[in-house]
Amino acid sequence: MDAKQFVDLLKISVRDAAASEELDVLRSPPGRRPSSDLIERSRWYNSLDGDQKKLLASIVGDVADRAVFGFLCVLDGIRTIEDGTDKGRLELRYVKDRSHVLNSPDGEFLHDLW
Repeated sequence: MDAKQFVDLLKISVRDAAASEELDVLRSPPGRRPSSDLIERSRWYNSLDGDQKKLLASIVGDVADRAVFGFLCVLDGIRTIEDGTDKGRLELRYVKDRSHVLNSPDGEFLHDLW
């Protein structure tokens, strides 16, 4: 797997899945005793008309997109998670038969592939 394939798979298995799962939870909260906050959000969501639900779905998708993009920026080292001047570098490896660095400092940034 190379960096481009990794990013393409993130779109399906992380971004799209997170947005879809959140909308499913809003439609019908899971569990025997969902929290009162979740029940309240579900009632609100289910009271929306079709156009409003589509608009909310696009907002949820945008939030999931931005979260993954931000995480990729952290992996690329352009968004810091450490204070101070002496910062480490994150390295993401894909290992199958051999090891391949997906966020190589010499390669294309993951967030640019996004």
